[in-house]
Amino acid sequence: MKKTLLLVTIAALSISAAACSKKEETAPTTAEISSEAVTEATTEAETETEEEVEEDYVSGLITKIDGNTITVKNDSDETEKNYDISNAEVNKEFPLSEGDWVDITFPAGSTEDPVPVMIFDVMESVIGQNTDPSAEGKVVDASEGTLTLEVDGEQYTLETANAYVVGKNGIEVNKNATVTYLGALDDAPMALKVVMEDSYDTPESEINAFIGTVAQVNEDGAGIVLESADGDFFTFVSDSIDFTEYEEDQTLKITYTGTISAKEIPAVEVTAQ
Repeated sequence: MKKTLLLVTIAALSISAAACSKKEETAPTTAEISSEAVTEATTEAETETEEEVEEDYVSGLITKIDGNTITVKNDSDETEKNYDISNAEVNKEFPLSEGDWVDITFPAGSTEDPVPVMIFDVMESVIGQNTDPSAEGKVVDASEGTLTLEVDGEQYTLETANAYVVGKNGIEVNKNATVTYLGALDDAPMALKVVMEDSYDTPESEINAFIGTVAQVNEDGAGIVLESADGDFFTFVSDSIDFTEYEEDQTLKITYTGTISAKEIPAVEVTAQ
């Protein structure tokens, strides 16, 4: 009988201990409750702070760049103000330059100098306006007069008859290249320059050049017109080059500055091909 009572007592104690253990495991601690409360309070405070920030906007021209401090002339009243873009969302395609047209979003009523910027959008870039577009990708095909470039999974065909090629072995298939072009990338544009990956860091890769045939030489020798394989005409001008020494139908390579789409393209050097 005593043995039976002893077993019943031990069983009861085991059940009680298990229940307490389960209760201890499931019940949240004071620290956990406090931590959750602090997190929720912090999140709510941050949300309220974000909602309370009112935005203001300004458009204008960059007149000075000093690190992350950008001076902009307001388009509406032509006053200049400094803006801090160190913590801003900056949207640009080319490096910032004086003369760029920008849209700025900043906290309304800010009296700080410089004004902290939230969003900084470059709408018109001086460098972009004076630079021909380019694309980098893998050359997947190269035949006489054309090149197929794969960029982000898409393939584009470019005309290369007038292209200035920079590469140790010319244009190579299955190699990366950067192609400067004229026109829309998805509409068989004319390649102006093809730089293969083995020549990315060479001085030649920095040169802009066009290869075409002479269609006309100005009488004063200060200008010359080259024709592309597709029959497009490009006028090059210079105050230091005498173009009268070249003849019609002669093939020339002219290095230039700016963009090939300019009405008159500044010529730097002429080389007969």
